[in-house]
Amino acid sequence: MAWWKAWVEQEGISVKGSPHFNPEPDAETLYKAMKGIGTNEQALIDVLTKRSSLQRQQIAKAFKAQFGKDLTETLKSELSGNFEKVMVALMYPPYRYEAKELHDAMKGIGTKEGVIIEILASRTKSQLQEIMKAYEEGQQR
Repeated sequence: MAWWKAWVEQEGISVKGSPHFNPEPDAETLYKAMKGIGTNEQALIDVLTKRSSLQRQQIAKAFKAQFGKDLTETLKSELSGNFEKVMVALMYPPYRYEAKELHDAMKGIGTKEGVIIEILASRTKSQLQEIMKAYEEGQQR
């Protein structure tokens, strides 16, 4: 669900990102946090929640370049439950995440109308256009 986005927009909260950003050390921190037995969840929180969406995309590219692994898939394999859902959600660009949520709400038996209504009824025309574009791109993959 994208309830948090509406709340963030309403409250004027935004992640500004790190002013001295460098994706390579962040990628290494994430790799070390998930290497071996156990996961350093605090390290994941410290990096991923203090970077903007664009910065997280750059970290994912650096992670792939440095370690040959997809960061989102690595998070999925190392985490579980709601913590996994939040960390994986952070790795999606905002409109792509909402398009994914719409797709998930409509797949399989039954439809999650609440998710669909929440996303579609609370967005501006331009936001809906971006979500539709992301949805169509996701269908082509």
